[in-house]
Amino acid sequence: MENALYELARKRRSVRRYGKGHISDEVIREILKTALTAPTSFGHKPVEFYVVRDQDLIRRIGACKQMGGSQINGADAVIVVTVRTEDRRAAEFWIEDGAIASSYILLAAEQYDLGACWVHIRNRMGQKKTSDEEIRELLGIPAGRTVLNLVALGEKGEAKRPYKEEDLHFENVHFVE
Repeated sequence: MENALYELARKRRSVRRYGKGHISDEVIREILKTALTAPTSFGHKPVEFYVVRDQDLIRRIGACKQMGGSQINGADAVIVVTVRTEDRRAAEFWIEDGAIASSYILLAAEQYDLGACWVHIRNRMGQKKTSDEEIRELLGIPAGRTVLNLVALGEKGEAKRPYKEEDLHFENVHFVE
């Protein structure tokens, strides 16, 4: 049975080293179009994306996380995934809404054979404040938004083998009758 989404998902691996290639604005826009189709709680569409292309700013964003932020260095673009949390209705499911959209970004990046890596920001510490607070201040992100994660994008600078069916943990699947 042909399963194009499975084929795409099995090739998608986290990439933390990037080549020097440039991602066109058109490809970034296509990736974000895909992310904007992600489902959200009650259809509120509270997820917002900030695309950063400046290398100095990317390094400064990475420094807003005490551990694990440097893995965005060298990426051609970083998408900062935020969710409007000031709305009580949207705030209940903000983590899920942002995570689904981020997953769509990761799959869309693979479709263009780009390297991508999710970098967790929620509940992480920056240098003096939370990572979320430091990133929002650095980028001028309005109040009422919370940074969930970053997605670094770039030309793949490392090769990782796709998953094989024997790598899958089917013991984690349970059919209940």
